[in-house]
Amino acid sequence: MQRICINGRDVDKYSLNSCNISPELQEFLREWWSDSPGIQLQTSGSTGTPGVFTAARSDLLLSAKRTCAVFRLDHNSQALLCLPLRYIAGKMMVVRALVSGMNLRTTPPCSTPLADIQESVDFAALVPLQAATTIAEENGIQQLAKARTILLGGGFIDPVLEENLQSCPSDIYASYGMTETLSHIALRMVNGPHRSPYYTPLPGIKTELSARGTLIIHTPYSTASVVETNDLAELRPDGSFCILGRVDSVINSGGIKIQAEEVEMQLTARTGLQLAVVPQPHPRLGQSIALLWEGPSAAVSDLTAAIATLPKYHKPLTIIHCTLPRTATGKINRAACKALAKQ
Repeated sequence: MQRICINGRDVDKYSLNSCNISPELQEFLREWWSDSPGIQLQTSGSTGTPGVFTAARSDLLLSAKRTCAVFRLDHNSQALLCLPLRYIAGKMMVVRALVSGMNLRTTPPCSTPLADIQESVDFAALVPLQAATTIAEENGIQQLAKARTILLGGGFIDPVLEENLQSCPSDIYASYGMTETLSHIALRMVNGPHRSPYYTPLPGIKTELSARGTLIIHTPYSTASVVETNDLAELRPDGSFCILGRVDSVINSGGIKIQAEEVEMQLTARTGLQLAVVPQPHPRLGQSIALLWEGPSAAVSDLTAAIATLPKYHKPLTIIHCTLPRTATGKINRAACKALAKQ
């Protein structure tokens, strides 16, 4: 894997300094072609403190080969890199190009990465925020249609976005995975006749539930062969699964356990707003529900009406109108939201 095709040009470690690519991409390729024992990966920190660990190159290559086989990506394919290279999603797009020989077209990370792409591509990985911003454009569907296959990952796909994506002719998949699993380990169809709420594990991946109902992932990677997540899941006999929420997002209010994501999904489906439900200390209940939301002030009436439909104990006691804190990958930063609610 000593050569990669970027924007139609073959690049190796000897031509790296003279090619016209971003400093971040140069830095990653320099690390990849170095004699270092592995590749440094940083977790996103969406629910806590970000961390760094070293992954074996052989494991990253195995993950990339699996993705390329599933999506039939080879030296004739075109892929779009429009994600930051600080995190696993961006890095793995580069490794997939190294493995398959496909042409990696690059564009700076932005909210509408397909807007200025003239020729179609076979594969593009986006975060949900990019898809939502793009589809809100007047020609948003046409922009997304420039990619034959779109992989959405790195954040929650709200029901409104998923419904809006039904009119897109591209094959759109939601990915499930994390830095510790070296990108996605399962996929589900977001649009089309095979649309499903269940993720299907990729070949070589096994799943089970822990005693507390969280998903355990068995991978063939030496870097992390067993990963126990904080995601509560429903597991079917064939190994496919549906994520119910995070165990650390359960709010215990007066002895009643409330899943934060469940409340978020109900409110988002009715309002289309970006929001976060987090626990807030309460002197009598132990915890109460705080709701943080962003959007135009006029939307408060729709939000109020949506809250009125919730069960009694699911109604937030605190409502905060703000710009939601996010991680660098566009995920809602729940740790920051909790801190904001505590103030």
